[in-house]
Amino acid sequence: MPILERATIIPNCTPEEVFAFCLDGANFPKIFPEPVRPVGSVNIADLRIEQGREFQFWHWMFWCIPAKWRVRIAEVKPNAYFIDEMLNGPMKSFRHQHIVSAVSNGTLYTDRVTYRAIGGRLAELLLVDRYMARIFDARHRNMLILLKKGQ
Repeated sequence: MPILERATIIPNCTPEEVFAFCLDGANFPKIFPEPVRPVGSVNIADLRIEQGREFQFWHWMFWCIPAKWRVRIAEVKPNAYFIDEMLNGPMKSFRHQHIVSAVSNGTLYTDRVTYRAIGGRLAELLLVDRYMARIFDARHRNMLILLKKGQ
């Protein structure tokens, strides 16, 4: 099972500030490099990440392929990490850890994702691994931009 990990130091932000940013569901479409929108009558501005909560959203992969995801927040440890897991969607499995920790000049934010693609390892090697790397590289760039603006 592939593991993708991206870590970024977010300068001049505390772990509490970065964690609060991540828990605010309104930031999800802002950091995602492709269009995403909630399914149903969910108001993204009121969306908060809480343990046990389930969400559904559409994600336009490559800006043109609609994929419906249903995820559950499996675990939350305030100001340390939270984990979301795909219940239904375009992958065989998907588990995403969002981790914050203090460093001398700010906060180290880490995404750790384990996944299995439909189509197996060949599909991962040919397409999915590069796609996941591109998505998470963009998410980290976008988080840095947005958190710098908030200072």
